[in-house]
Amino acid sequence: MTDYSEFIDGYFNKTLSGEEAARFEQMLSHDASFAQEVAFYISSKQVLTEQLVIKKKERFKELLSESSTLTNRAPVRKLWVYRSVAAAAVIILLIASWYLFYSKPLPVQQIADNYIKQDLGNLPVTMGTTMDSLQQGLKLYNDGNLNSSLKIFESILMRDTSNYSAIKYSGIIYLRLADYKKALAHFQQLANYPLYSNPAIFYQALTLMKRNLSGDKPKARLLLQNVVDNNLEGKQTAMQWLNKW
Repeated sequence: MTDYSEFIDGYFNKTLSGEEAARFEQMLSHDASFAQEVAFYISSKQVLTEQLVIKKKERFKELLSESSTLTNRAPVRKLWVYRSVAAAAVIILLIASWYLFYSKPLPVQQIADNYIKQDLGNLPVTMGTTMDSLQQGLKLYNDGNLNSSLKIFESILMRDTSNYSAIKYSGIIYLRLADYKKALAHFQQLANYPLYSNPAIFYQALTLMKRNLSGDKPKARLLLQNVVDNNLEGKQTAMQWLNKW
């Protein structure tokens, strides 16, 4: 019998490659014996949610109570059969719980979505008698014209590649347009500027949380921890997020 313990452990610890993680999920859907091993792993490592653990304990109590009743009523041979059925029921319960837990939207994506809607829905525009290109781009952004706004910011960068505000705003727009590769590239470029208050690392973490591909969550967590440890912009929000997952 193949020992999948290291393979399963690697998946939940995010040490598998993207290809290996995809194979894991494929096996889970099509290999019943493998799904059983995953279920036992979940039970032993206690990676289910707190609510699920409570439900599981209650189910075990019910099974134990049923077994105790059967002990007083049935011969030993029949009791062994009933216990086997009860054990099978527990395995099915664990597998079903795994699917219910992991089929829900990932919390990191929900956190990212909420932040983008609440904190990046509108960007501050400086009021004045004249409006330069940067302010025009911000106004278009706040009006919901993301593509038109992006054109202005990118045209600014064509004239001045060192305009860190245009880099930041372009990155935010790419994030909202779900072009995560370009968003990360802009935020990584922004991180090179020695600004007094630079949100580049925080925005990189936010982008990874929103994209949420295999390996993105642990990378985002490291970036958020960097924000906290080095007292960077977004520290308070990063601390709150780190406490949620």
